[in-house]
Amino acid sequence: MPSILSVKNLSFRYPSYPGLESKPLFNNLSFDLEKGSMTVFLALPGAGKTTLSRILTGLVPAYTGGELSGSIEKNGTTGIVFQNPDEELFCSTAEKEVVFPLENAALPREEIAFRADMAFQKTGIEYLRFKKPIHLSGGEKRRLLISVLFATDPDIWILDETLEEIDILGREEILSFLKKSGKTILILTAKMLDVYKKYADNFIVYSGDYSLDEPLPDEETIKALEGNTFQNPLLKVENIRFTYPDSDFTLSIDQFVLAQGKTTAVIGTNGCGKSTLSRIIAGLLVPAAGKVLLFGAEGGAEKLNRNCSYLFQNPDYQLFLPTARAELEYGLKLQKLCAAEIEEKVHKAIEVFGIEHPDAPPVLMSYGQRKKLQAAIYWLLEKKIVIIDEADSGISSKEYRQIIDAFKSSQANPAILVITHDIKLASQVADKIFRMGAL
Repeated sequence: MPSILSVKNLSFRYPSYPGLESKPLFNNLSFDLEKGSMTVFLALPGAGKTTLSRILTGLVPAYTGGELSGSIEKNGTTGIVFQNPDEELFCSTAEKEVVFPLENAALPREEIAFRADMAFQKTGIEYLRFKKPIHLSGGEKRRLLISVLFATDPDIWILDETLEEIDILGREEILSFLKKSGKTILILTAKMLDVYKKYADNFIVYSGDYSLDEPLPDEETIKALEGNTFQNPLLKVENIRFTYPDSDFTLSIDQFVLAQGKTTAVIGTNGCGKSTLSRIIAGLLVPAAGKVLLFGAEGGAEKLNRNCSYLFQNPDYQLFLPTARAELEYGLKLQKLCAAEIEEKVHKAIEVFGIEHPDAPPVLMSYGQRKKLQAAIYWLLEKKIVIIDEADSGISSKEYRQIIDAFKSSQANPAILVITHDIKLASQVADKIFRMGAL
């Protein structure tokens, strides 16, 4: 088969900034994509996957600056789904996101309607058509951006850590459609998902140690984790009901518990309410009915918030200071700790979480580094409950386990709640698995 994309001797270096001395990326990287093939590009976080995706689509160095050498030859149009979906969504409804590029291309109205219908059908999100993107879950946002690619129909699809936060059935359905489409697919990822072995034609292992033969956990293991019960729970949810304004979504949970020193993994389909449940536990949302007991008693949203660390799906919602070091210091300063103690604790956090450029602005860090920074900030606060909402994208399985281990070994010995679509990872880190929705 002829090559539709050919990369030869690619090297790149970003401009350096105060606190961040850039390093060369790729060092004469070369590869070819055959027309109609599906290729998985495996590399550790921070190795340059997102940069590569944006070089291939002409965004880097055009909008970032930097030194680029080598050659790229393409024989077709290219579409991309960013690692962070919030960087691409800007319309008032999901339907408008899909039709916007079609209207810009001045396609006939009937063609636009046909393509939009087809795109929503292939990604299984017809029910989200008139929803606001800001109200969608992380996985639903990624499905929406894939819908845009189905509608615009580029020859080459570049998916930057896109499938990690889409539920298991959704991954299967989307990859099946793509395989049948004859499109050329490049998937950039730090995780070797089992589903890739079924659909990918080629694997490029750029950096890291990846086993293509690691088995999924068996059903007996999963069922055993689903049947644990915790004695003397730290937190208990009873008969909660929650509905968003102007929405037909309703969350209904009869019982859910978290125990000190134990890790609970919540798995389920996109949009089933995993993040909603977590935000109720963290005191960010108030249920219409039911109660949340902490330390055996109700105390309201303020009590929950005071005792809970919530790591949002998108780390950029929680990073706002000029340097990573300032982010780490901020919560400790609010606790009125002395300068020497703050310096000691921050130094330890940088070491434990591998924060590479603590004096650089977080915006210049990789997505995975920003997630590790986010975890380090809350590790320093030593709260009784830690919620990690889908950190699947941007960090490796090994780094995820290291983050869990860091929280488990902290002095607070917290109850940990992780939301994930990686059943293999859930079985490795969790003492109990709680299933929501149909899987």
